[in-house]
Amino acid sequence: MINMRTIRLALLVFGICLCAAAQDSPQSQPAPDTQSQPPAPPAPAFGQNAPVLNPDNPPVSGLDVPTLDLHPATRSFFAPALQVSESVDTNGENALGTSNGPEAVSRVLGSFDLQKFWVKSDLFLEYLGGGAFYSSPFDARQLQAVGLEAVTRWRTGEITLRDAFSYLPDGSFQIGYGGDPGLGLANGSFGGGIPGGGLPGLNQPNSELGSVGNIPRLANTGILDVVQALNPRSAITVAGGFSNAHFYDPSDLLINSDQITAEGGYSHLISRRDQLGLIYAFQLFQFPQATGGEIYIHVVNLRYSHTLTGRLSFIAGAGPQYIDLEDGEPVTHLSLSARVQLRYKMGHGSMIASYEKYTSAGSGFFAGANTQTARVGYTRPLGRHWEVYADLDYSHNSKLQDVNASLGAQGASSFDDGSAGGVLRKHLGRTYDFFVAYRFSELAFNTPGNGVTCVANSCGNTAQRHVGTIGVEWHPRPTRLD
Repeated sequence: MINMRTIRLALLVFGICLCAAAQDSPQSQPAPDTQSQPPAPPAPAFGQNAPVLNPDNPPVSGLDVPTLDLHPATRSFFAPALQVSESVDTNGENALGTSNGPEAVSRVLGSFDLQKFWVKSDLFLEYLGGGAFYSSPFDARQLQAVGLEAVTRWRTGEITLRDAFSYLPDGSFQIGYGGDPGLGLANGSFGGGIPGGGLPGLNQPNSELGSVGNIPRLANTGILDVVQALNPRSAITVAGGFSNAHFYDPSDLLINSDQITAEGGYSHLISRRDQLGLIYAFQLFQFPQATGGEIYIHVVNLRYSHTLTGRLSFIAGAGPQYIDLEDGEPVTHLSLSARVQLRYKMGHGSMIASYEKYTSAGSGFFAGANTQTARVGYTRPLGRHWEVYADLDYSHNSKLQDVNASLGAQGASSFDDGSAGGVLRKHLGRTYDFFVAYRFSELAFNTPGNGVTCVANSCGNTAQRHVGTIGVEWHPRPTRLD
């Protein structure tokens, strides 16, 4: 018994000695110069975690803007929607001068939205289609729109393709007066309400700044932009875009246009919430008809942004633009290009306000125009089943060059276009909405010498419209794709 206890005690002492020897061995000791320092954490993967590529505060020189939505959708789905509405329009023909009185307009719109996510790529696709049916005289006009946004990412950057195509019977601010069904890609806002990124006016469809008559118009804006991070605080951005507006005017009096834009920028985070950016851009406006020539523009913008995630996004930028008019003998002049945008979330409501000063293609009235636009929008849920949206839009457009007297807005030197309206929407369960909407719009031409402006066989200086709408929207639950 004594020998057995002795053996057990010896084995215990031997085990303790082995553990002590293992702890004192050179392999387990830290290096002499790091004994007083904690081990360094692993470095994050540059690009995916770089602050300058954070979607809540993207590079200020790029096209993306900070979102106020803290819970973006991350599931792939397919979703249809159908909207039927009836409107009373005081100027259904959208004519200058006097109108034919109130007219009933019925609209039927359908939409198909696809949202698909992969590991490093996202795809958003939307189609809107339908018709507008006028009562007096009876006329039927088709409405078509397609929106696309495709994103591919790598460790230190991303590339995005955006496109918005539309064929509409007139240049209204919205396809449907009660709001468009779907994601909102096809209406030219690229899913962001009021466009915010890029050069002033880059995302602004040319046909939205004013219209006369129910003249079908085709507009398309395509943009390809690249973001490349240089380090966690700095990034470069490059973008190229093409935009055109073609008017199917039987009298062939409105001015078609093409626009090409190329821009490059640099962004730098000066703090967690603040950025500075510098942008240079070149623009070319082309007018296929005999309108006097092309317009070449060089723009430089210095830009600043301040962001509070989920609450506030403020962007301001300004700089000179050098304009070269190829109208016979070249004519050059220097002007200001600027953009200010505020997105603010107050309680349950959200507000968006923007101001832009830039050179536009002229909306078919002029062969180029100095344009200033201002927009304010507010949306808020009222309880669990009600939602209200209101907006105010205004633009001032001054003629940039004289053209053939038989084209565009004959005799006018500038025009102002503004609208105001609101939508009250009630959710009837999960799949139906009922809405009531009202919109007022006015287009006014400034004609020297108290003259009269004629556009597409319609003469006068102002065109006013009051539109009241009621409608129903059906949007079944989305179909999951993953």
